[in-house]
Amino acid sequence: MTEPVKKATPGYVDADRTASPFTKLGLPHGEQYFRQILRNLRWRLLFVYVSPLFLLSAFFLYQYNETLREGIDTHLKSVAENQRNTVDLYLQERTANLRGLLRSIDQVDPVPADAMEPKLRLLQSDSVAFVDVGLFGPDGTLVSYAGPYENLQGRDYSDEDWFKRVVAAEDRAFISDVYLGFRDKPHFIIAVTRDVAGQPWILRASLDPGEFSEFVGRSHLMLEADAFIVNRHGQPQTFFSSPNREQTVPTKPLGRAATNVEQFEMDGTTYLAALAALQKSDWWLVVRVPRAQAYAPLLRAQVGTGAILLAALVVVVAVALRSTKGLVGRLKAADTAREDLQRQLFNAAKLASVGEMAAGVAHEINNPLAIVYEESGIMLDMLNPEFGCNPDMDDFRERLTAIAEATIRGRNITRQLLTFSRKEEPNPVDQGINELVRHCLSIKKTEFSVSDIEVHTDLADDLPPVPADRNQMEQVLLNLLNNARDAINDAGRITVRSALAIDSVQIQVSDDGCGMSQELMERVFFPFFTTKGVGKGTGLGLSISYGIVKGMGGNIEVESQLGQGTTFTITLPVPRALARSEALLSARGDHG
Repeated sequence: MTEPVKKATPGYVDADRTASPFTKLGLPHGEQYFRQILRNLRWRLLFVYVSPLFLLSAFFLYQYNETLREGIDTHLKSVAENQRNTVDLYLQERTANLRGLLRSIDQVDPVPADAMEPKLRLLQSDSVAFVDVGLFGPDGTLVSYAGPYENLQGRDYSDEDWFKRVVAAEDRAFISDVYLGFRDKPHFIIAVTRDVAGQPWILRASLDPGEFSEFVGRSHLMLEADAFIVNRHGQPQTFFSSPNREQTVPTKPLGRAATNVEQFEMDGTTYLAALAALQKSDWWLVVRVPRAQAYAPLLRAQVGTGAILLAALVVVVAVALRSTKGLVGRLKAADTAREDLQRQLFNAAKLASVGEMAAGVAHEINNPLAIVYEESGIMLDMLNPEFGCNPDMDDFRERLTAIAEATIRGRNITRQLLTFSRKEEPNPVDQGINELVRHCLSIKKTEFSVSDIEVHTDLADDLPPVPADRNQMEQVLLNLLNNARDAINDAGRITVRSALAIDSVQIQVSDDGCGMSQELMERVFFPFFTTKGVGKGTGLGLSISYGIVKGMGGNIEVESQLGQGTTFTITLPVPRALARSEALLSARGDHG
């Protein structure tokens, strides 16, 4: 049972094992290639360097901002709670003033007005916010009054909400919202009650909301902050001296357990507001501050972090630009050195091929030399008087013509040899593949004939030209023909085919020689690898051939079977427009 045909292509059979620096390089790269590498390398390097920097900066900035924001909110809560405690203490003191005053009234009978005036002055000595004071009997009638609204004396307040609530209050005290009442002027009251003979007697004092507002507003502890009081419906209980400042809160206060901070818009400005519930009334203290002012430290932190990040980014970009420029410069220098080395290897391989062709070239030159020697000898004999020949000028002309033709033939052979071995720069131009194949076969014709090797060709007609360096392509074809010759032990056959594929031209060089194993196929394109004996091969031919073909954008593959032979396939790209036109012409020809 024969071993199946195996196929090897450099670069995908075993990428690590075949990744030789010589087998992967072709023609030198141009300036555009290195500019593209520089751009790609810089973008990738910047991405690798900058991405972690941005991610870490964003993470830490977010954490820092959240911590700072929580600290600012906590500070605002603390300010609101401290101010709340101050207001609570103020109201508790006013309530205590009334309780002490009520305890000083012992008699049940109404206190005369002139006796209430000193009590009002006593209250006002503690706080100028007190406006008036009155004593109410159990039936809700104002029995004694001191203050500017004497018409209130004798009025019945039993149906007033504050009266009902102070009588029902557990702590026997009540603080009302700001309202107009019978006096038709904004005020709020503090009322306390005391039972005398089982009946509730109530002492009530009204306070000026203006004085109270000034006290609340001047005690806050944050720059540009406003402090004011609202009731459970969100209605303001204090007011600002400036009419342009509104006492607005984001929502109605909902709970009395904890101080909360909310954000809201007013007149195009964003505010932060902390709401703290007062203990002895249904009021909430609001401390409101513009968000920009409250978060000014946060903004400074963001600006500082941004400046640090920008400086780090500038340093990273500078380092990346400098390092990539140096790296690409070294890569370019290495590519230039590789190009020189490859050119030297190519010329060395050509010289080795010249040596291998020496026998065939010697045979080719010996033939015309023999003709020259033979014809010139005959002519000398004809001119020798000893032979007594009568020279025929027409015969002389024929012999001279034969000598001239033999000389021209020898000159052409030596010229071809010199052209092949001459060191030249690559010059890709459009080449006819079939013409190159026939030319190379003509060079090897005598050698194959002496070696009893039969050559068959199957060349497709009308192949499009391929951009290639003629000298290099001849070197590739001659290397493949030499390998095919060496693979045939005795008599054998070499077949050369050409065909048009999609956007490419293919050349196949096949032999019916000994073939190769899979291991040999994987190493066949390695530089200096050869199966020939010592001194019979350099191991550079296929490596150089692979580099040349890859440099032209093509590919080279090998198929082999032990004992059956080997086929090398070269695929060379064809310009797309030309390939399409050739395919169209071929299709028209097929359909007649």
